[in-house]
Amino acid sequence: MPGTTIAIVQMESKLGKPAQNLRKAERYIHQAAEQGAHLICLPEAFSTSGNILEVADVSVPIPGPETEFLCEQAGRAGAHVVAGLLERGDDGRYYSTSVLCGPEGTLLGRYRRVHCHELEARYLSSGSEYPVFDVGFGRVGLMQGYDINFPEVAREYGRRGVDVIVCSALVPEMFAYVANMRLPVRAVDAECIIAFASGIGTNLYAGFGYMGRSQILADPLFLEAERFDFVDGDERMVDLGKEAGVGVVEVDLDRMRRYRTKATLSGDLQPATYWQLERE
Repeated sequence: MPGTTIAIVQMESKLGKPAQNLRKAERYIHQAAEQGAHLICLPEAFSTSGNILEVADVSVPIPGPETEFLCEQAGRAGAHVVAGLLERGDDGRYYSTSVLCGPEGTLLGRYRRVHCHELEARYLSSGSEYPVFDVGFGRVGLMQGYDINFPEVAREYGRRGVDVIVCSALVPEMFAYVANMRLPVRAVDAECIIAFASGIGTNLYAGFGYMGRSQILADPLFLEAERFDFVDGDERMVDLGKEAGVGVVEVDLDRMRRYRTKATLSGDLQPATYWQLERE
């Protein structure tokens, strides 16, 4: 199987400008498609920015017009598209949710962020599931920015053989150092690729900016074993810094799966230490 091309979109979403944000996302999705992307990843709350103080007014139903837009873009691009939305659930609750749309223009599923900061929890409810999606190029898991603080998320996806974790994020700048430090650790925890699509810009209501640093990472242990010229730090195959735009990389998921079969660390874990080992 040829390599899989993954694209991350780093964009600033304007508060109160959902139509403008969608048009901007459409341009970036088109740019990623022109570069042959099979998987295109957008930030968390890409259509509204992180306006959780007004979540009752800005949240959207899923499915709804925003997911119809994303499915249309996925169909035009001939790619899978992941994006984060503030969701108004049919249970009357609000969630920070990531959706996955397929190249046939269909909504394949969603992930409701499980971990919420204590301040967010005043406005958002937590999900309870870690869905895995089998698509043409491999297995995809979804998470969001705050989840990277918790190794259990990546370990669960690693246990279930996920090839790519898409992390749609909107992380405040004051947490950038910690987030950037934990991302490669999560790639090791899950033994897979992580596509971290992060927002930039300023939240005028909250008075802080977002970290950016959208990146695509591989498990450095895999890269060290498979690349004769690997240098420590090269696990970040793409890093967009603070600039808006699209980052693209081609990865050989077949090779990564073969590496996991012969050199995985998970076989060395004692069963009692592996969280929820008997869930499935």
